[in-house]
Amino acid sequence: MEKGMETCEGKIDKEWVELILTAKQLGLTIEDIQDFIKQSKNGTKVGNLPDLK
Repeated sequence: MEKGMETCEGKIDKEWVELILTAKQLGLTIEDIQDFIKQSKNGTKVGNLPDLK
């Protein structure tokens, strides 16, 4: 990731980028990541994620 890269809201959070890239490397889809974030915001139990072992 290029230093100083920005979005319309401001600078990109490097930790979020690293988190998303790691999740993708582990085989999670964009939909898996979006579902996880939505469920976390709602306080519901997160399920249906692939077993990473």
